[in-house]
Amino acid sequence: MERNRRVELSTIIGKGSKIKGTLFVEGGVRIDGKIDGKIESNGFVTVGLSGEAHADIKAKECLISGKVVGNINVTEGLELDRTANLSGDIVARVLRVHTGAVFNGSSKMGSAVKPISKETPKLDAERTKPL
Repeated sequence: MERNRRVELSTIIGKGSKIKGTLFVEGGVRIDGKIDGKIESNGFVTVGLSGEAHADIKAKECLISGKVVGNINVTEGLELDRTANLSGDIVARVLRVHTGAVFNGSSKMGSAVKPISKETPKLDAERTKPL
């Protein structure tokens, strides 16, 4: 994710705007207001400095500068800016966390990542036998 590259935005949720529900976007979206629900995009999702999302985010790439409470699943990269505050789990091919960013959750990275499972792993019977 190049810092100064151009990103096509097809939707902007401005400061002072509030949305409740599911937001489906073709292309990029910038959120400077508040959203409560779910965000899905086949492009780039940006949560700006004044943006607040109580939502799960699914996109190609994502940049967080504001506050997100929810899980993020991106097929490419996720960048947490120095002002970011994220509470949730991450699935991404690439993760960049700047100094000052706050992240509380778990992350799964790599080229073949699968969604994070909430199931408890089963113990092997051989490992649980008494000594």
